[in-house]
Amino acid sequence: MFNQQKTKFRHLMGATLLALLISISSYAAWPIIAIDTIIEKSSKPTDSLSNKRLDNLEISQSKSFQNKDVIRSFNDHLISKPEMNAFIKQQMDSLNMPGLSIAFINDDKIVYHNALGIKNIETQEKVDNATIFDAASMSKTVFSFFVMKMVDDGLLDLDTPLYTYMEYPDIAYDKRYELITARMVLSHTSGFPNWRFLDQNGNYNPDGKLTIQFEPGTKFQYSGEGYEYLANVIAHLKGVEKNGLQSLINTAIFEPLAIENTSFVWNDYIENHRADGHLKGKPNKGYSSSAKDPNFKASASLQTEAKAFSNFLLALMNNKILSEESHQEL
Repeated sequence: MFNQQKTKFRHLMGATLLALLISISSYAAWPIIAIDTIIEKSSKPTDSLSNKRLDNLEISQSKSFQNKDVIRSFNDHLISKPEMNAFIKQQMDSLNMPGLSIAFINDDKIVYHNALGIKNIETQEKVDNATIFDAASMSKTVFSFFVMKMVDDGLLDLDTPLYTYMEYPDIAYDKRYELITARMVLSHTSGFPNWRFLDQNGNYNPDGKLTIQFEPGTKFQYSGEGYEYLANVIAHLKGVEKNGLQSLINTAIFEPLAIENTSFVWNDYIENHRADGHLKGKPNKGYSSSAKDPNFKASASLQTEAKAFSNFLLALMNNKILSEESHQEL
């Protein structure tokens, strides 16, 4: 989707976008993003939530959508905020979902934002607009954006082998690592596994050795390891510790976009405001980032909530901060 021309990109993404961060009966608070691709309205929609129709609504004209008390759904339906609240609560109950942070974007504006449920099923502490959730692998999207900003700044080139910037002792025994570039890392073609400590059957081995499983650049394989390698390279080039990348991201992205209380590195605010993940109906504190594992992980440690993340998505949709070339590369 990101390769499309700007007009097509905005046509596809500018319709309706939902950023949802949830705390579910799973290993952690898993994130979901859904994008509505409204291209043409060929027939009248049928709405299971409401009998309201869009017969008189011209979606292509944003000025027609000025009612701040309704949300336009993925299927072109208008849903009132009370209806949306009731529907979300019903779904949370049916899915046994403890807590949720949700935002809708219509026509480049956040038209709905809510935080519902509880942070911890045992303490029953309520979720509110200040509650922070684990964004998990959506961290990669923000970090990729940051990498492209570093490309714009001339810090690195997408197609220069990363070892020329920084040798990586963890994999230097395999000469194929000298082929790996930032582009390969960002597109998951580095040859690295997802994590060195998980074998091919998903079994945990804390002493697992980093390997290259195929010639870099020849296949796709999702890899958090690649993102951590690239983060180490950028930290090296910037002369900071890996955790120091957070300050650089604050300056390059979060501050210009007014994204608050969002961080790859654990801090006191997150400690006091984050919802707990749950597993089999019980809190699963400590999975992913925590006070015990507070460090910057480009692939997985972002802590945020739906409104803040929506501000980032708006910048992505509207090509803010990055050059046009880097936006198209992304």
